Amino acid sequence: MLKLLTSLVLSSTLLFSADAGVDLDKKVTNFLTKAIGPNENYKLEKMTILKKEDLKDLQGWKVFFVRIDLTLVKQDGKKVTINDIVFTDGKALSKDLMDLTSGKSYKNSLSLDIDAKAYTKEHLLAGNFNAPNKLVIFSDPLCPFCMDFVPEVIRDVEKNPETFALFYYHLPLSIHPAAPGLIRAMLVAEEKGEKDMVKRVYDEVFDLKKADDMQILKEFNAAFKTNITPSEIVQDRIVKRMQADHDYATNLMINATPTIYLNGKKDDEKTSYRKLIKEKK
Repeated sequence: MLKLLTSLVLSSTLLFSADAGVDLDKKVTNFLTKAIGPNENYKLEKMTILKKEDLKDLQGWKVFFVRIDLTLVKQDGKKVTINDIVFTDGKALSKDLMDLTSGKSYKNSLSLDIDAKAYTKEHLLAGNFNAPNKLVIFSDPLCPFCMDFVPEVIRDVEKNPETFALFYYHLPLSIHPAAPGLIRAMLVAEEKGEKDMVKRVYDEVFDLKKADDMQILKEFNAAFKTNITPSEIVQDRIVKRMQADHDYATNLMINATPTIYLNGKKDDEKTSYRKLIKEKK
């Protein structure tokens, strides 16, 4: 749905109409509202600016985080909310900007801040829930970078439990088709009392390439001496738990792993929390 809308609405850099009397916020929402327009498949209910800020590296350009609320006409009035990012210099609006030197997308480096609703006991992985500093990780257990990074953060937090609370969210990436099956097995194992399952999975090395639940469970059960069945990992509540994590990441516009937040702010360096450890010493 998101890709469909953005391809229809913002297929290239588009120019605003010359509307000198309208402030920039209004110009952005008016433009997007008109661009989406009436459609037999959906009805636009509301266009909301969630956040806006200047781009640090591009003078004169701003990034707008927008929420699009839709009603799906052909699906019994189902409500859908889509978050997206657009860029503008006040004269033009674009769905993305690319760095000519590195070739990197500005859009892929941006995301919304998180708030206290991310800090749930269900997602607490390590540290003290009431610690003053909150870390949140979005990770895929088959992501090679995550395999190195997540255990390191866990160790740091376990050594400093009064300084940090670490919260973990599953974010399986499409480039790792076996990740959803592995995550569902992890969730079932946790329900059966294996409370350290995230940590244990990252201590293992799984070479899973295909979305084959039988093979995934064969390796998982052998590694952890469990007896989880294929029917258990497709239970509605298990699938919904994984999907809830994924949906939360999508709403925050996170599309890469590992992604880490420190006290609500995305940390692109991924090591800012260590400064707090040094300050403690």
